[in-house]
Order: sequence, then C-alpha cells, then structure tokens
Amino acid sequence: MARYIDCDSHVEECEETWDYLDEQYQMRRPMIVTVEGDPQKLTQQNAYWLVDHKITPKTTGHGATLGGSPPTSRLAHGKQFSIGSQTLMKVEERLADMDRFGLEVQVIFPTVFLETMTDDVRFEANLMHSYNVWMSKRCAQSGGRLLFPALLPMRDAALAAQEVRAAKELGAVAVATYGTAGSHLLHSEHLDPVWQAAVEVDLPICVHTGWSHPGLTWSGTDIYAGQILGFTLPVLMAFHSFLGAGLLDRFPSLRVAFLEAGGDWLPYMVHRMDHYHDIDTQLGHGVRGKRKPSAYLKEGRVYLSVEGDEPLLRPVIERLGAQHVMVSADMPHSEARENAFQEIKERTDIAEKDKEWILGKAAEEFYRL
Repeated sequence: MARYIDCDSHVEECEETWDYLDEQYQMRRPMIVTVEGDPQKLTQQNAYWLVDHKITPKTTGHGATLGGSPPTSRLAHGKQFSIGSQTLMKVEERLADMDRFGLEVQVIFPTVFLETMTDDVRFEANLMHSYNVWMSKRCAQSGGRLLFPALLPMRDAALAAQEVRAAKELGAVAVATYGTAGSHLLHSEHLDPVWQAAVEVDLPICVHTGWSHPGLTWSGTDIYAGQILGFTLPVLMAFHSFLGAGLLDRFPSLRVAFLEAGGDWLPYMVHRMDHYHDIDTQLGHGVRGKRKPSAYLKEGRVYLSVEGDEPLLRPVIERLGAQHVMVSADMPHSEARENAFQEIKERTDIAEKDKEWILGKAAEEFYRL
C-alpha cells in the first residue's frame, strides 16, 4: 500500500504568525480578543482576531463565518489536538497526531485567511507574506513531513505574482488561492501574470474553499448557509474559470487541484458545462474554452480532494481517474475527516489499485514529492 499523504490539512495561526510583517505594518498586526461569557455556545468561538477594528471570524448575521483560529478560544481547546499541534508551535505534537492516523506527509493550509481579514489589499498581501515565511520555518522543523503551499494575495495581481516567485524560494510545494479574487473570476485576464509566474517556477495551483467572494459571503445569514454557499461555491466558480473559460488553454502546463469541496459535484458540473459548451458554440456565443470541459480531465492536469464517505466517489473516479483523486484529513478542523483515509481503505466499491492512488500516489504526483 502506498504511503498516506494528506493533501489538505490546516494550521491554526498564532501571534508568532505575524512576526514577519514589514515594519510599516507592525503597529497594525492582528491582535487576539477574548470575550468572557460569550453566549454563542453553538460555536464556542469566544476568541477572535482583531484587524483594523474588524473581528475575524464573524459568527452571526449576514456574512457569518467560522474558524478555529485564534487558538485561545474554547473551540480550539475543546478539540482532540493539542494547541501545540494546532498551531505547529510544537511540531513534534503534530507529527505524533499524524502518526496516530497513519499519515506520513501532510500539506498544510491556513485557517484565518479563509475569509478576508482586511479591506486594505497591500496590508493583506503583507499579512500573507508573513504567514508564508512563518510556515516555511515551522515546516522546516518536520524533517520533510510537513509541507505548505504559499498563499497568494489575489486582489493585487502584481503582488500575487511576486509572492509566487517568493514561494519558490521559501520551499513551498504549491501556491494557494480561493475560488475568486474578490468579485473577479480567476480567468480574468488581469490575473494572467499570476498564472504565468506559477508556470515559470513550476508550482501547481491549489484552489481551496473559502469566503473569497464578497457577495456570496454576505448572502450567508448563518454559519450553515455560510459553509454551504459562500464557503463552497467559489470552488465551482474556479472550476469554470480553469476548464470552461480558457485558463488551461492559455497556460498549457498549469496543474490545478480543487480542495475541500468534496468531489460529488464533479460529474454534475462537467455534464452541465459540456452541455452548454456545445449549445453556446453552435449559437456563436463566444465560448472561451477551446474544448469541452470533459476533454481537459483527460490531460492529467486537474486534481481534486475527496472525503471518505462520498456516495458518488465511484463516478468521480470514472470521470477523472484515480490518479488525480486525493484525500484530505482536514486536521485539526472540526469536520471529523481525520479517519477519511481509513474510510477509503475499507470501501468495497473502489479497486485496490485505485485506493493506492487516492491514499497517497496522486498527491505525490500533484505536489511532485
């Protein structure tokens, strides 16, 4: 059996994360605010990041979000993982947690950036750069078992392209973004310098779930709506950008993975996009993609992560090929996916040769480990 490679888990950021901000931003570094006697017993989120007089996460009302960062909250302390493991401040404790679940390698994504921390685009870029530098130092202590994708400030294409090149120097195995660049779709041509930079340094693109589109985020009136709509739908929007709107044509060596949205949506999206590609091509509506989206799935450049209990996993494998399906433990978040690898291993509807790819070999290929 292939070694287990977790394509997508997380860190809960801590105060040290911001130690690498430029001097001009040090006075604005995020601060932790704790609320005693907080009535929100549903989330146990009684601690927040305060950035430019705005709190993150926002757990009630329009634009509701949820996250386990900062790690001083009751939510964080109620998890089965130690604070040292969650924050990577004690790398040995995260490695011990990985050992408990049989994980050899883990690729670590951020938590606090799942939503927009500040409206100041340049400040956001510097926050992300500080995070990237900090993660490079944390992962360097793991003996190669903890890896990271560098996060990109996509609301400023020039700064994002600059961060791609910095990512290569920091030792990142990929670059990460969310499904939109603010209200812009990722195939917007002003973002092309970002994808060109990724091609030049040979880093794949990870599109992760997150509250990146302001309109979709605002539409969520509670955490449940926020998770299903604002958090998830941007990934499908990015899928359109890459396979339906010409990005994979303009950058023929680009590799992309769609993470934490599951895989059950893939057959639906591909069927629907193929259908309208044919219709709109016949009607002369100016379809951007040169081919039907299903054709790009056969090129070996598109990957996605799945969960262990997905009922449509077999059709996903048939569409995409097991060589491009990865699995995520999502440690240390609260979605209870840590046993996803065991669930995949125990499934009887998946061939053993396919399981080897899903449990590790596909991630090894995508991240070029």
